[in-house]
Amino acid sequence: MTHAVSISRTITAMIALAFLAAPMAAQSDQAPKSKAERIIEYRQAALTLLGWNIGPVAGMVKGEIPWDQKALEMHAMRLAQVAPMIAEGFPADSQSGAPTDAKPEIWKNMDDFQAKARDLEVATARFAETAKGGDRKAIAAGLGEVGGACKACHDKYRAD
Repeated sequence: MTHAVSISRTITAMIALAFLAAPMAAQSDQAPKSKAERIIEYRQAALTLLGWNIGPVAGMVKGEIPWDQKALEMHAMRLAQVAPMIAEGFPADSQSGAPTDAKPEIWKNMDDFQAKARDLEVATARFAETAKGGDRKAIAAGLGEVGGACKACHDKYRAD
């Protein structure tokens, strides 16, 4: 089994455990979560994972934390693994049902939103490959592309 497959399975298992543990931690007198609540929690978890992994990369590129090539490659790979999860977290029936920063414009402009999500997938996949090369200038440029894909969507579809 390759290292990437092993990490992918680990991430999938961690996400699954998080979703399984949440209902068990809830008090028995609470109503079960709605489908919309579960979907919103899923997408927020995926977005949190993106932020969790882009932070150290940005810190290395900016010189705020020591450069660690192996860690950078791992975080870049995780970005590429998580990015495809974003679009599936926005089905038609998830505009409301729990607190969310997603603007209603997402569902009014789903084709554009999906295109922006695909741009993020492409940028993160490309970045994961660039990270393996170790060229710091190329890595900084790739991180800029990922950040630009994030910003394009946030500017239009995320409430501040």
